[in-house]
Amino acid sequence: MSVIVHIVDDDDGVRDSMRELLASFGYTVREYPSAEAFLGSPRGDVACLLVDHHMPGMSGLDLLEHLTAIGDKTPALVITGGIDPAIATRAKLLGVKYLNKPVDENAVVEWIGGAMASFVKRPG
Repeated sequence: MSVIVHIVDDDDGVRDSMRELLASFGYTVREYPSAEAFLGSPRGDVACLLVDHHMPGMSGLDLLEHLTAIGDKTPALVITGGIDPAIATRAKLLGVKYLNKPVDENAVVEWIGGAMASFVKRPG
């Protein structure tokens, strides 16, 4: 069974490089240029989310707050372009990890592996 990673980022280059990286590890990748595009699309099973924080319209953390409010417990990693204590606090309250750009590719791949292992073990 393939793990599906959904990337929500307004930067085409970031989505392209993440897709190539994750595909090289055997992950199936779905891409969305905005939080609104993600919410408006049929997604099927979502294994995990990589979400940019700073996007036009709904921010990455706004998206995750919305998903949490509707009971979606999909593991998520927030990627942000700058260190901001407010982002760190919001991410912590949501129980999500965040990384600053430029992201360490190994850290992303390790996080996905760990998130999937934890997600599979959760009683459902």
